[in-house]
Amino acid sequence: IAFVIDTSGSMDVAYDGTSAGSRGHRDRSQPSRLQAAKEQLLAAVQVMPPESRYHLLTFADGAQQWSRRSVPPTPAATRALTDLLARIKAEGGTNVYDGLVAALQLDEVRFGQEGKNAIDELFLLSDGEPTAGKVQDTDQIAQLVREANKYLHVRINTVFTGKGRGADFLRRLAEENDGIFVQR
Repeated sequence: IAFVIDTSGSMDVAYDGTSAGSRGHRDRSQPSRLQAAKEQLLAAVQVMPPESRYHLLTFADGAQQWSRRSVPPTPAATRALTDLLARIKAEGGTNVYDGLVAALQLDEVRFGQEGKNAIDELFLLSDGEPTAGKVQDTDQIAQLVREANKYLHVRINTVFTGKGRGADFLRRLAEENDGIFVQR
C-alpha cells in the first residue's frame, strides 16, 4: 500500500473548511486538513494485517518518499511513523502529479510494458486542486495516470479533505482506477 499525503500550504486550513481568523491564520484550536490526514493514516496503519507493507510519500511543491523499502505495521514502525508525522508541516504548492509519479513510479513505465510496481493499492489524501508542478491540468493528470495504470493495475483510492473543486478531480481519479472516493 502507498499512502500519498498532500502537505501543501492549503492543508493548513481548518479541517471543517473554515479559514483564517483576523490575521489570515487558522484558529489553532481547530484541527487542520493535514492533521486530519495524519490521523487517518495512523488509524489505517494500526489496523493493517501484520503481513501487509506500506510506503509513505508526501507532496507539496515536489514529492518526497520517506522510506526506500516498504514498512510493516509493527508497533515500533508505528511509533516511528508518529514521530515522522509530527515533523511534517504544511507549506508550498499542491503538486499532485509529482506525488502520483513518485508513488506509481510512472517515470519508469514504458508503453506496453507490464508494471513492476511494488504496490497494488494507493491512498491519496488531499484537498485535491493542483497548483504546482509541470502538470497541473486535472484532465491531463487523470489521463496520464489512467494510461499508465492499464499496465500497473494499482487501485487508487482518494480521500478529499476540505471543500471546493478538488473533490471532482479526486472522485474521477478513484473511479477511473477502480478505487473508492471518500470526502471527509
